[in-house]
Amino acid sequence: MTVKTAQPGLDIDLRWAQGQVFNDKRRFRVLVAGRRFGKSYLSCIELLKGAIDRPGETYFYCAPTYRMAKDIAWKALKKLVPRVWIESKNETDLRLELINGSTIELKGTENAMALRGRSLAGVVLDEAAFMDAEVWFEVIRPALADKQGWALFISTPDGTASWFYDLWCYCKEDPTKQWKRWCYTTIEGGNVPKEEVEAARSQLDKRTFRQEFEASFENLTGLVAISFGDANISTKAEDISVMPLLLGVDFNVDPMSGICAVKKDDTLYVFDEIIMTGGATTWDFAEEVTRRYGVDRRIVACPDPTGGARKTSGVGATDHSILRRSGFNVSSPKAPWKIRDKITAVNTALFDANSVRRTFIHPRCKELIKSLRTLTYAPNTGLPNKNLGVDHAFDAFGYLCLQQFNLAKPETLGQTGYRIY
Repeated sequence: MTVKTAQPGLDIDLRWAQGQVFNDKRRFRVLVAGRRFGKSYLSCIELLKGAIDRPGETYFYCAPTYRMAKDIAWKALKKLVPRVWIESKNETDLRLELINGSTIELKGTENAMALRGRSLAGVVLDEAAFMDAEVWFEVIRPALADKQGWALFISTPDGTASWFYDLWCYCKEDPTKQWKRWCYTTIEGGNVPKEEVEAARSQLDKRTFRQEFEASFENLTGLVAISFGDANISTKAEDISVMPLLLGVDFNVDPMSGICAVKKDDTLYVFDEIIMTGGATTWDFAEEVTRRYGVDRRIVACPDPTGGARKTSGVGATDHSILRRSGFNVSSPKAPWKIRDKITAVNTALFDANSVRRTFIHPRCKELIKSLRTLTYAPNTGLPNKNLGVDHAFDAFGYLCLQQFNLAKPETLGQTGYRIY
């Protein structure tokens, strides 16, 4: 469909689902959609239309981080706006001033308090589920009051223990009649071929696939390893000595945890675990691996990425450098993995959205099996409960899955990250 704005010379093509949101006149709109729906493109169109229809006002595009705002929307916005409409452009502040006096500014919300004190005629909160609640309730909502400005929330879901899910539920019962909500899958968005979406099933577990591509609010409670079952436990998960030893490593003073595996035909066979207590160091851990598997075996360690800078052994060398000095190959990104990505990798390796098991674990790996069977989410966090003390083997296994199956890209730590599949 083609959408006409109040300003001549701007014809915008929108998919049908995008048009349903765009054409609605409600003041507050909430769109939950799957990956690659075209959410950011719709965001830019909404802001531009607002700036044209109501000249001389300020409009915000907000993303969880400044980097996201720049990478996702800035280029799209500059491409969309005709050059003759632009009065000035600031590449550092991500601000466009139009010839009609309107200003469009792109903001990251990692420092929400820095956004206070502004008066806004309209705002788009892109990936709103990954923002803190204070961004809306304490900063943006008051900024819309004097201008009676509008807001469009756009996001993939992120579980049910969040303010965004509460907002989604409120829309259904809204007594003010000012709110409207929509939910569209990736396929309904019309930008991604069905076969591409189906191909993603082998990269995700079933729950994550539903969340990311079917726009489903998934309840992140109960067991973390939801894909694990008795079918993953098998005595055929034995060592193949002619193959490289793959070693997932979680660095801790107590315990130091390692998961030993080989990979054949895209299947991971976990045949041993090394759990060292009593203040064992990374040197002690490396010596134990060598004692069990010899000095001639090719060993590929897939450790916690933070070990590239951290020195848990209390000596001058980092954990990664100790492994290298011990003759191991270290396969690890420089930036840490997001916790959610590690959970997704574990569940996908155990039983993916195509109902394929790519990991088998020998019964002798008792600590890993215990971890997979008992590790649960901490209440109202969507994160594993580390107070249970059963997460170390899980973490070591997670680093191994992430590195061997390449299921997600590593990113810097932070409350608001952006998962890419």
